[in-house]
Amino acid sequence: MLWCYTSYGEVFSSWMHFCAVRVFVESILRYGLPPSFLSVVLAPSVKSEKKVRSILEELCDSTNSTYWKSEDDGGMGGVGGDAYAHPYVSFTINLI
Repeated sequence: MLWCYTSYGEVFSSWMHFCAVRVFVESILRYGLPPSFLSVVLAPSVKSEKKVRSILEELCDSTNSTYWKSEDDGGMGGVGGDAYAHPYVSFTINLI
């Protein structure tokens, strides 16, 4: 049990590093090379999450924005039928 207490910080740090690498890889796969993007950590409240996502979608609006719209609007609705596809890389980390 003592090992768990002493190793928790190292494991948590490694997990956060793995999450950062995942965001980097997904950004490269989505937007290509050379890498030109900004990684940001946001923690909106449950009530304001929809508003924050709409603001991010406006900021990330580009010529390919029709690709990310739902199928009803004429777009593909995301990759592989993902209902939560956005025109930006979004990765949720559950700490609880």
